[in-house]
Amino acid sequence: KLLKDYNLGDENVVLQISDGRVQYPVAPPSGLPPLANPDILEGENDLTALSFLHEPAVLHNLRVRFLDYSSIYTYCGIVLVALNPYDQLPIYGEEVIDAYSGQDMADMEPHIFSVAEEAYRTMTRSGEKNQSIIISGESGAGKTVSAKFTMRYFAVVGGAAQQTSVEERVLASNPIMESIGNAKTTRNDNSSRFGKYIEIGFGRKGDIIGANMRTYLLEKSRVVFQASQERNYHIFYQLCASRDLPEMRVLKLGGAETFRYTNQGGEDSMQIPGTDDVVDLERTRNAFTILGVPPDQQMELFRILAAVLHLGNVNIQASGRGGDRSYIDERSLSVFSKLLGVERTQMAHWLCHRRLTVGGEMLVKPMPGQQSLEARDALAKHVYGQLFTWTVTRLNSALRAQSEKPKSFIGVLDIYGFETFERNSFEQFCINYANEKLQQQFNRHVFQLEQEEYVREELPWSRIEFSDNQPCIALIEGQLGLLDLLDEECRMPKGSEESWARKLYDQHQSNNPSPHFRKPRMSNTAFIILHFADMVQYECDGFLDKNRDTVFEEPINILRASQVSPLVSELFQQKPVGGSLSLSEGKSSLPNGSLRSGPGMRAQREHKLTVGFQFRQSLQLLMDTLNSTTPHYIRCIKPNDLKEPFMFDPKRAVQQLRACGVLETIRISAAGYPSRWTYAEFFSRYRVLLRGGGVQTQEQIQASCQRALPELIPDPEQYCFGKTKVFFRAGQVALLERLRAERLRAAGVIIQSWVRGWLGRRRYIKTRWATLTIQRYIRGALARRLADLLRYTKAALIIQKTYRMVAIRQMFLMIREATVTIQAFTRGSLARRQYRRVVAERAAVLLQSAVRGWLARLAYRRVRAAIVLMQCCVRRRAARRELLKLKAEARSVEKFRELNKGMEVKLMQLQLRADQKARESGALRETLQAERKAHNTELDTLRGALVKLEYQLETQLQTQQSQPSTAITDEETEERRRAEEKAAQEILRLTQVGLVGPNGSETALMFFCRIVVFKISLLSLFTGGAGKALTAELDEERRKYQGLLREFTRLEQRYENLREMSMLTEVLTHYIKLHIPLAWVPAFLFCLCDVSMVDSALSLSPGLAASVLFLCVRQADCSGDEIRARSLCTAAVTAMKGALKVSAHARTHIHARTHIPARTRMHAGMHARTHARTSSCSPDPLNPSTVPAMLESEMIPGLSGSGVKLGNFRKRAGSDPRAVERNAGETPSMAAVLRELGALHTSLSRQALPPTLMEQAFRQLTHLLSASALNSLLLRKDMCSWSRGLQIRYNVSLLEEWLRTRGLQAGGAVALLEPLIQAAQLLQVGKKTDADAQALVHTCTALSTQQIVKILTLYTPHSDLEERVTLNFIRTVQVQYRGQPPQLLMDVRRVFPVTFPYLLPPPVRADQLDIPDSLKISFLRRP
Repeated sequence: KLLKDYNLGDENVVLQISDGRVQYPVAPPSGLPPLANPDILEGENDLTALSFLHEPAVLHNLRVRFLDYSSIYTYCGIVLVALNPYDQLPIYGEEVIDAYSGQDMADMEPHIFSVAEEAYRTMTRSGEKNQSIIISGESGAGKTVSAKFTMRYFAVVGGAAQQTSVEERVLASNPIMESIGNAKTTRNDNSSRFGKYIEIGFGRKGDIIGANMRTYLLEKSRVVFQASQERNYHIFYQLCASRDLPEMRVLKLGGAETFRYTNQGGEDSMQIPGTDDVVDLERTRNAFTILGVPPDQQMELFRILAAVLHLGNVNIQASGRGGDRSYIDERSLSVFSKLLGVERTQMAHWLCHRRLTVGGEMLVKPMPGQQSLEARDALAKHVYGQLFTWTVTRLNSALRAQSEKPKSFIGVLDIYGFETFERNSFEQFCINYANEKLQQQFNRHVFQLEQEEYVREELPWSRIEFSDNQPCIALIEGQLGLLDLLDEECRMPKGSEESWARKLYDQHQSNNPSPHFRKPRMSNTAFIILHFADMVQYECDGFLDKNRDTVFEEPINILRASQVSPLVSELFQQKPVGGSLSLSEGKSSLPNGSLRSGPGMRAQREHKLTVGFQFRQSLQLLMDTLNSTTPHYIRCIKPNDLKEPFMFDPKRAVQQLRACGVLETIRISAAGYPSRWTYAEFFSRYRVLLRGGGVQTQEQIQASCQRALPELIPDPEQYCFGKTKVFFRAGQVALLERLRAERLRAAGVIIQSWVRGWLGRRRYIKTRWATLTIQRYIRGALARRLADLLRYTKAALIIQKTYRMVAIRQMFLMIREATVTIQAFTRGSLARRQYRRVVAERAAVLLQSAVRGWLARLAYRRVRAAIVLMQCCVRRRAARRELLKLKAEARSVEKFRELNKGMEVKLMQLQLRADQKARESGALRETLQAERKAHNTELDTLRGALVKLEYQLETQLQTQQSQPSTAITDEETEERRRAEEKAAQEILRLTQVGLVGPNGSETALMFFCRIVVFKISLLSLFTGGAGKALTAELDEERRKYQGLLREFTRLEQRYENLREMSMLTEVLTHYIKLHIPLAWVPAFLFCLCDVSMVDSALSLSPGLAASVLFLCVRQADCSGDEIRARSLCTAAVTAMKGALKVSAHARTHIHARTHIPARTRMHAGMHARTHARTSSCSPDPLNPSTVPAMLESEMIPGLSGSGVKLGNFRKRAGSDPRAVERNAGETPSMAAVLRELGALHTSLSRQALPPTLMEQAFRQLTHLLSASALNSLLLRKDMCSWSRGLQIRYNVSLLEEWLRTRGLQAGGAVALLEPLIQAAQLLQVGKKTDADAQALVHTCTALSTQQIVKILTLYTPHSDLEERVTLNFIRTVQVQYRGQPPQLLMDVRRVFPVTFPYLLPPPVRADQLDIPDSLKISFLRRP
């Protein structure tokens, strides 16, 4: 804020900023401080939405979000900027994944899951369009962690159903690659020292079916050298820490400080704080196991790694004259040779000698000590590089799709960011070269999206100029570029760094000067490249050796001949000349390095691939892949170099923002029209500046905006009208905000003047009325005072007259009183004298009466004492008898207690036996599923055999009918008659028990009916006297069928449930053999429980199926046949479970006199399965509409007025310009949600579901609604406002009222809405003073501290009348809530325990049931 107007010539500008009052020095007018964005854009989650796009505004916005809001993610157009918090944040749990899954990127707060969801949704929407997520940043910025979270998100949303599925193997590759490819550096404790690109393949249904990994430029020099405070790769320290394990003792390892390749960083760097190398190695081994690497192959890999460590300890010292020879200390070399299974003497010889070809002759020349050390280190680097390549190839083979070819893939690129150090070498050169290529692809993609947006809106645009770094890339990879000259110098026999540097100076500074190349002033072996991010000076020392990556062929041949370890010989197999450059066919990386060989190989050696050439080829292939996909960008930023949590260093941040291209994105956006508003949004926000307040249609709104903007912004170059949006250049939104504020201020002044005039008039009227009232009261008071004076004068006269009268009257009364007193004394004396005489006479009479009374009382006391003595004797005697009786009873109770001691012991034993039976029951129930699968398999086999037998039977019947029938003997006739009589008796018995009808009407042919037809046909053939050949064939088929039946019965008899099913089959088969009609088969079981009739079950009367089954079971129970009763129950439950697997909601009530405890356990399991199926299926239609209905639906009309902050509601443009917009179907609302709930409630009520189960089911649904809405609210800044809180509270009240009207509040459903209600109240209450904080603590008891703080930080005023929540208030709330467990999001997947009450079945009679004819079970009725 400008506190003092600035005039030309002033040296300082007085400003008021958030840190206080400052004086900003100003030199020329161009040195004025940059303008700040309006308060409405404070903490904006998209940097491109800022009105003023410059570095200070970007840094301030990132700082506010990072420090004030604790938000580490911020959008910058299509880029997600991620700041490393250096702290564990609870924002990556499964509940967060559930909250972001299926949500639009524009509706949620910035998050890495939002980018992953956008890539996943774009892939599934666009069919075969592949996606890429490019993660880059400096070492320590969090690239590896971001890549892991991205892959974890894909593993959850694209998970398969297998127990060891592909997504588990994809996640298991992370610890392996971190162990062999990550190391501790001065900037990061877990720095990736290689680049990787992981392609996650998805099938047609969107599930992960495979993956492929490519790696780039492993830093092999770290194997042999580490700087101070740095470590080698993690795997070496993990092996050293686990050296005491039994299987690791053969590796002969010691501590990490004993090996040269692990102790160069110093003792302080040996251990990383907060990590355990032993645990990490165990995690790595488990990952190898998941990926299918056997333990023996893992040990071979560890043997090679241990051999590398021992090779580093091989001491090579110079000898001879001038040190031209060397010799080896063979102690460590013997361990190395033993581990790899090679000859120690040969290896020692070729580490100190090399083979030369001179004049066609082969010579062996000893090497000096320094060259021998370099050969040793080159061998170690080559071994580790080959092992790294083999590991990646092995991982790709384990992750490759097996069943089907991936339809599309999402690639995750975790690659190093731009690097610049005090001394930069070949690794930094390649890394910065890769970043130049990626930055070029990024710039072109951003430019393409920007131009396509203008084309869609049909804007008259001119080409936007952006800084293309193609000249810098051409300097590196072009013809006669740095890489070409480097490869040429490497092919020279006597090539050197000095010669290469001179060629660079001659080519790019003298002959063909390049603006991106410079020569340092003080060095002739260095060069400077002006990269897009910074100017970097590279030292030529080491470039040629690292580019050649040369290792002598003789040690490799020795390793290739290893006979002990197959893995060692596999690593060093001879590869084709020139190598393979294809990375798309499962190749993880290119073989780095070339071999120096003997004679005859000179021409071949010239074609060996250098590291630079391979890296250029692999980088080009990567760019081709990225260009063929839709990219999504994540830029990781290091907020400080001290690794302090939530500490922001602006200088380091802006350096990285420049290096990763974020500021370039802002510059490209600012070069065009960065601010874009739809006409409706613009009209809603700036309605006070427009004319025509009654506009309703979209065309009228657009016309009104087009008429008003030329008046508001005179320069037509500062805005442009599109088809659906209006575009503004940078700073125009701030101008409109200022005009709006001025218009509102002018309107406020006018309103204040009218209000103040009205208040003045009101004040005058009140003053005049008060004056008249006071005068009236004063005049009345004076009149009342005169009246009082007259009254007092008259009263004085009356008082004088009365006083005189009173004085004379008192004198008269005194004289009369004296006279009366004298008379009284005289009369009293006479009366006393008479009284004394009467008293004397009365005293004599009293003495006589007292004596007589005393004598009478004395006699009475004697008689009463005798009576009391007699009563005491009698009562004592009765008490003694009662005492004897009580003693006898006490002795009997003690005896009874002694007898009961044995019974208590027996009861305890029975209780233990009952608990054991319960555990056995649980074990049998768990194994029931496995036996059911076996039963189904055998049943399918039997059905196939039956079909085959039926076909053969029909053929034989046709053959028999064509032959003349033979005569039927008397014995056969008699046998048939007896069978018919027996069948008739059985039919009569079944009719009596009520299972079938007497008319024997046929029902639908089911599986058992086919058995009936087969058996009857067999009996007819045998009684008909068929030929011997046919009889023999039928006997053979019968034996096969009986063998299958016996095997089927043996399998079913393992458990009680399946054995009872076989009993039911045998009973039915027995009835069929007696020629019982087909209608007697209990087909109603299949009709009532058939899966195909589930949809029509709701049309039946409530409880019809349960009532029919109950009547049948009760009838079978009354008949006394326990086998049939149990078989019927088993068949019913099995059929209901089969229907339940699809969509049925079944209930059954069975009450039988027969003792069947197994049936009770079976029914309890079916109840639990039914409730779980209902809870999992019911929310499906509600999930897509839950959050929009609870949070976004406008149930209160007119609440969202012109005060809405449009920056939060504007939809972001994704990376894919062809993305499909949101479906234009019915807008979700609370009415739709309540209709779905009402339909479910009606269906459950119609099926007579008990009220307790109804309450528990809707309790689960209410938790789903409340948790989903609250989680989305905590992740959406646009929902955290006062007006939205009022709307949410109203929507929740509708749901609460719906639950109360249906009586579901008793089950706790309403109580589960309390967190969402309190969150809505939190958005509406005051948030300024300490009293407000105290009230908030007492109000929001169902919310955690993190949830309250998150809502307060996300709170965004949507009106000028509201204010942001201050940091002091948030800290006050945190102090009030100190000590509570951290919890940000609610667990949507929480399942409440369910209790099934026991309800007595209602009295049911068969004649009272209304059975539809469509069920075809009318035969159950009696005639």
